[in-house]
Parts: sequence; C-alpha cells; structure tokens
Amino acid sequence: HQICTKDTRVQLLKDIRTWADDPDTDKQIFWIADQAGTGKSTVAKQIVTEWEGASKPVVPFFFSIAAADTTSNDKFCSTVAVKLAELAGLESFKAALAEVLNQKLTVETSSFEDQFEQLVFGPLQGTNKPVLFVIDALDEC
Repeated sequence: HQICTKDTRVQLLKDIRTWADDPDTDKQIFWIADQAGTGKSTVAKQIVTEWEGASKPVVPFFFSIAAADTTSNDKFCSTVAVKLAELAGLESFKAALAEVLNQKLTVETSSFEDQFEQLVFGPLQGTNKPVLFVIDALDEC
C-alpha cells in the first residue's frame, strides 16, 4: 500500500488525527466505509506511517486476498498480539501475554473469539496506554 498523495484526503486525515489524538473521546472506533478503489487502504497506510514516524503506538493489520496469511482471520489475533508485545511501554501487556502463553498451549486452535480474548483483549486490560489499531480490508477475509 502507498501513502496519500500530497493535498489529498485532507479533511478525512485531519478528522482521523483529531479523533486518534483525543484521549477524552468516547468514540472508540473510527470506521471508514466506501466502495472498492476509493483509497481507504491508502488512508490507512498514511495514518500508520505517520504514527510509526512519530513513535506513537500503532498496530496495523492489512487483510489482503493477495497474501495467504492475511486472507482469513486465522493469524489476526496472534499477529496483533506480537505487534502489541513489540511496542515500547507495554510491559504489562507482555507479562500478561507471556502468562497466557505459558498456561494455554493450545490457544492457536481456539475459536477466534477465545483467541482475541486471551491474546489481545485480556492482556490489554492491565495497560493504561492508548494504542491505535488500524485494520484494513475486512471484506477480504
């Protein structure tokens, strides 16, 4: 995916930045929906690139029919958990994830819901650092 061409999608990018940088927002999800080919993936890549460049905690996941490991949600939870564990400042997440992995050797064969609870949601409960999740192309999984 490429980033946005200069001076395009200006208002949408501004709206996303404002939302993502507001610690007091009660809106937990910023959903972008439009027809295929309208630049949603490009906008997602732009935001991820900006957050990574500013060392802000961001966890991207781009579904794609072009890559075998991103055509379904099979690897989503484990990939997101690894990306979270790699972020600076989330030591409590890392510790909680390690505990889950030490206790649940069969987590990869669990349902998606159980994997999400055990690998992502549960371990995140002990953190107080906001993290931006960018999930793109859900229609391709």
